[in-house]
Amino acid sequence: MICDYRLKVFHTVAVRGSFTAAAKELGITQPAVSNHISELEGAIGDILFFRSRRETVLTPKGRTLFDYAEKILNLYRCADRELMPPRREDRRQLVIAAAPEAAGFILKPLIEYFTRIYPRTEISVLERSREEAAALLGDNEAGIAVTDAPIEGMDSTVFATLSIGGASRPMGTWYLSRNSETEDRQTVDEFLLCCRTFK
Repeated sequence: MICDYRLKVFHTVAVRGSFTAAAKELGITQPAVSNHISELEGAIGDILFFRSRRETVLTPKGRTLFDYAEKILNLYRCADRELMPPRREDRRQLVIAAAPEAAGFILKPLIEYFTRIYPRTEISVLERSREEAAALLGDNEAGIAVTDAPIEGMDSTVFATLSIGGASRPMGTWYLSRNSETEDRQTVDEFLLCCRTFK
């Protein structure tokens, strides 16, 4: 894969929340992770993480770099898929349970973008109420839910807002929820990364 490995290490530490978890995921030692982060911090001239025994948290400069890292790594991935010889992959599926408004106005262009990069992924969008989407997510029948309010007990974040030009308040806010125990975690992660870098 075309990639700045230090950036990948940094991104993995930020997502997983610890140097130990990042080392395990990347298949390298914890001192190697520390060295990569130290090199980045030396180049920037400031620290990227607040470290304690219990947690590793991004500093303000770390948050700025994280936003760029997500975009850069996704662009690397897209270039990789465009330039490298095609790899044989099994077909994958992703099920998204979504409020009808979100399915119609927000998800359609994101799905088209994602399937252009990952053509062997079949995405199904099920239009459901928040309660129905929560049930599908809880039963692992959907990998992602997009609803008009956070789903209790799930990892939920603001996914999108819609507003009219000049309006002081958004017309609607949709929340994305995911089940951390889902079997299609890699596909979910790839979809979310594409969503964050979509323009």
